[in-house]
Amino acid sequence: GSHNLGAFRISLTDRAGKAVRSLDKAPLQKLAESLNSSQDKIDSGLRNELLQQFLIDDIAYQRVKQPLTQAQAQLSEFKSAAGDKRVMVLSERPEARKSHVLLRGVWDARGEEVGTGVPPVLGTLPKDAPSNRLGLAQWLVNRKNPLTARVTTNHLWRLIMGKGLVRTAEDFGVQGELPTHPQLLDWLAADLMENNWDLKGLIRKIVTSATYRQSSDLGEDKRNLLEQDPENRLLARAERYRMPAWMIRDSALVASQLLDTTIGGPPVRPYQPIGVWADITMGRFKYSPSQGNAQFRRTVYAFWRRSAAPAFLFDNAKRRVCQVKTPITNTPLQALTLMNDLTYLEASRVLAQNAITSSALIEEQIKFIFQHLLSRNPNAEELNIVQIQLKELETFYRSHPDQAKRYLRHGQPETIPKFASGSFLDKQQEAPQLAALSSITSMLMNLDETITRE
Repeated sequence: GSHNLGAFRISLTDRAGKAVRSLDKAPLQKLAESLNSSQDKIDSGLRNELLQQFLIDDIAYQRVKQPLTQAQAQLSEFKSAAGDKRVMVLSERPEARKSHVLLRGVWDARGEEVGTGVPPVLGTLPKDAPSNRLGLAQWLVNRKNPLTARVTTNHLWRLIMGKGLVRTAEDFGVQGELPTHPQLLDWLAADLMENNWDLKGLIRKIVTSATYRQSSDLGEDKRNLLEQDPENRLLARAERYRMPAWMIRDSALVASQLLDTTIGGPPVRPYQPIGVWADITMGRFKYSPSQGNAQFRRTVYAFWRRSAAPAFLFDNAKRRVCQVKTPITNTPLQALTLMNDLTYLEASRVLAQNAITSSALIEEQIKFIFQHLLSRNPNAEELNIVQIQLKELETFYRSHPDQAKRYLRHGQPETIPKFASGSFLDKQQEAPQLAALSSITSMLMNLDETITRE
């Protein structure tokens, strides 16, 4: 009487699938009963059950069926996202609800009644503006309220330059730092409003400026700058910083010409380690990477679960609280991700394939990879080092051809070379050669110069 479970039974079976998860009779049991009965034929339902039970144990069939099942589930998700949605919309009450100042923050200790408006220190609502959310929106972008434009400009400057004109981007008030270049901030904010809040135009102005195009390399003639201005508040040189994780991933896809620039649509699921959601969700949810070109969408479309942030985004906001600035780190976890994440391995293989297609000369292939990753050609010393390493890798993979094919087999089926699956051997893209060049490409993808804004 004190236990919820009075009796239990343990059953063992060598069958997979429904036979394990159901208390109904197994398909073979049903078949035996039907054969012992006076029925002349097996009904179609039982035939289908027997067929499905047989296919569950067919490893070759399941290996082929798994991508199809994932693609069908992804298609169903896309169709659902494209359909009509029921969205909660806020509307104004016929009569405004009374609001009070809560004395000492106690919810039931009501003080003076207050109405809608904006804090007097921040100005007043525009003339004839309604005293509701529409009026608030009009106030936010009003020319007499330059705060919105100044904050927006400062955020863009921080994303592009590494540090904002106001260093405390999370605190733009009186307790934050003063702008290092107040007149520049005012001019950019006014220019943004005068050009109808054209963000692309503002970005174009910043990145084409002489300030942005400076070098971060401190030559002999600039050594004194580091002593006089260690935090680069005078903007006398370019800021050098590690790019955020989303930017590194997108740049790798761009370099390999895999990036899908489609705008909008449902979220996608980039590669992540197997079982990444298992512990945090107690096994209730399973993470399945997207199939096809959806795998190569921009990182901004990556699916987020707040309790388990994407593993490939080693620098990210936690999304449990409002966070203005995303921390930028250089932990060893970044190197582990860049060397082992399937996105970077697939991108390095495809870039190596493109290099082999562009030229049959090893030196030209290496230059092709350098140009796509670093926007420059290798110098003589770098070229010699890479050629020596490439020769050693190719020698290893020629003596271990199975490892070469296994190394090239990961990723989307349409990007995998046909010889990697064992169907045939392409003389121009021989497995050991491509595996070696892919390893070199992966190495170059991990260079500090590749993942750092110089």
